[in-house]
Amino acid sequence: MLGKSVGSHRIALALVLGVGLGAAACAHNVGQDSNSGTDGKVKGAKALVMESGEAKSSGIVTYPGGDRIDWKLIELPEKSKGTLDLKLTWTPPRPGLQLAFDVFDEWNSPVGETKGKKRGRGRSKTMQITGAKGKYFVRVYAVGRGDAGKYRLTAEFKEAIAGIQFDPLKLEIPEPPKLAAVPEPEVPCDEFAFDPKNPACKMICPKAGAPAGWPPCKDVCPTPPDINIPSCQATMPCPNPPDRRVKSCKPSQWPKCNLAAPDPQNPNCDNAKADPVTTRVLKYEVQGSDTILTIGAGTNQGIGKAWKATVLRGDSDAALSGGEVIIIRVDKGATVGKVRLTTDQVKANDRVKFSPP
Repeated sequence: MLGKSVGSHRIALALVLGVGLGAAACAHNVGQDSNSGTDGKVKGAKALVMESGEAKSSGIVTYPGGDRIDWKLIELPEKSKGTLDLKLTWTPPRPGLQLAFDVFDEWNSPVGETKGKKRGRGRSKTMQITGAKGKYFVRVYAVGRGDAGKYRLTAEFKEAIAGIQFDPLKLEIPEPPKLAAVPEPEVPCDEFAFDPKNPACKMICPKAGAPAGWPPCKDVCPTPPDINIPSCQATMPCPNPPDRRVKSCKPSQWPKCNLAAPDPQNPNCDNAKADPVTTRVLKYEVQGSDTILTIGAGTNQGIGKAWKATVLRGDSDAALSGGEVIIIRVDKGATVGKVRLTTDQVKANDRVKFSPP
């Protein structure tokens, strides 16, 4: 797309500036070749006239304006072969916009390309073709979806040796491969409008709206917390009633263990034992070498046959020597046992202490 005068160049550049700034936000709605002229395709390539081994051409390409590509034709002197140096310089409507070019031979085979993907301050690209001969097609293009610029393409040919042995005009030339469209920019993941189908959300655990079993949320406690999720059990406050899976719940928040019906969810029942029971002998009698005691405590006080009992010395809490009681039977309100003590010893020491197993 070549300007015919300095004034037309200024008008065209102003159009690039307007399109680049005003239409960049909706560039995805504009086809890259919707406003291209005949030079937007290789068959319409505009020839660069070589004079004393040099040729120049200028124009404008703009992706947002729908004129992304300009094709140029360079025809080297017949039967000549040498080095062809190409240089592209451009003026963008704003800093950082990038142009580039690639080159095909007269059979539309790629010869070389300049890379233009990186953003920066550079505004020129060069290429050297050694052993150049015949015709070359140069494709000048705006790199990204928002890129545009006014450019100048220069070609310099230095002949080395004579070359071509056939007339390339008689060959069938296929179309070169199309320049791929720039993909749509990635949509960022929004934690507050979570879309699990968005690839950018693949590794995100949102505040809310994650599907059940969403992998990134495996070790994250949601709001409100779910007591069945291990990460919540480690951080959430103790609920009411308390739950022993929750780390913040203390044993003091449970009731005392009911030993008659222990609750496995009550940590106070872990290895819990009943308190010792101290009571008095209700009656005693001699049977053979043993003294049979009827003691005033039984199952109503939680005593079982596995408990141990011993006669205490006087009013103290110390065991009387030889006062171990062998439990024979445990009733609701009394326990029957036997000892190897005399009746006088029992009469003087009539207190018995029961200890849980």
